Amino acid sequence: MADDEDQSSKTEDATPRKLQRLRDEGQVPQSREINNLFALIGIMAVTAGVGGWSLSRLAELGAGIITNAGTYGLDDGQAMGQALFRAGVEAGIALMPIFLMFVVLGVFGGYIQHGGVYSTKSIEPNLQKISPLAGFKRIFGLQALAELVKNILKLTVLGAALGVFIYNARGALVNLVDNEPETLLLKLQSLTLQLVGTALAIMALIAGADYLFQRFKFMRDNMMSHKELKDEFRDTEGDPYVKQRQRQIRQERSRKRMMSMVPQADVVVTNPTHYAVALRYKPAEGDAAPTVVAKGVEATALRIRELAKEHDIPIYEDPPLARMLWAQVEIEETIPIQLYELVAKVMAFVFDLKKRKAAAA
Repeated sequence: MADDEDQSSKTEDATPRKLQRLRDEGQVPQSREINNLFALIGIMAVTAGVGGWSLSRLAELGAGIITNAGTYGLDDGQAMGQALFRAGVEAGIALMPIFLMFVVLGVFGGYIQHGGVYSTKSIEPNLQKISPLAGFKRIFGLQALAELVKNILKLTVLGAALGVFIYNARGALVNLVDNEPETLLLKLQSLTLQLVGTALAIMALIAGADYLFQRFKFMRDNMMSHKELKDEFRDTEGDPYVKQRQRQIRQERSRKRMMSMVPQADVVVTNPTHYAVALRYKPAEGDAAPTVVAKGVEATALRIRELAKEHDIPIYEDPPLARMLWAQVEIEETIPIQLYELVAKVMAFVFDLKKRKAAAA
């Protein structure tokens, strides 16, 4: 019951991170029918290419064994053994192209499905693999039943199609025995190609449908619950609470560093209450243009004004300019050229104020 409830809670598609983790463990959607299809392609390629040579070579070996069998006595075991050994080597050479073709196409059949997966996870010791209960489920579970039904349907369709082919070719098959050995091999090769071609066309349809089904089943079996998504996000991006706390700490440090720059400002432009922007302009120290050293709204703006009063920094009320400076200029950036004229009036006010204070002193 708990397993059903847990499975029913998995309503979200697997994330790329989970799919990559499964791939690293060797778990990918794979259809055996694709491998069977490429095996048939190998049979057809070998039959069309080196099949004639292999069959001729095997026929020669068979004829040679039969011909030479009578030349050895029953007690001449050594000579007979050497002859059979040579025949075995020759047969292996004749069949080698077929075996190599099957190996290459078997690897390619897997590669074309998932791009190649190299993992030792599947061969690592796992007690669950030798569990009697797990083995019983594999043999008598729904997956095994589905595979059985699929194989029965596949064999039925293939058997019917090949039966029709053989029935239509019955005349040619009967007449094979009336041909010379070389002609017999050529006709046998042609009939084999037609037979494999028929099976290949049917297997291509079966393999394509099975691959789509296996991929659908793989994605469905690896769906995730909302909790799994949250856990993965936490593992990937970090705990949201911790990240929020770190962000708050960074903001607080940035605010403190900004406030420490307010005493170096030459003027604070205000809204007058909602916005406050502290400007520094000291040409003698290399400032090419006024620079924003602090800015803020609401409580931060209030604190900037308080620091300005504590350090006897002029406060200039210009609501439009304060809003433009706050929106367009970041901290430690010089003002843009389009604000030069407006800020020049502010700096003229500041310099005039400083002169009057110096004269009064």
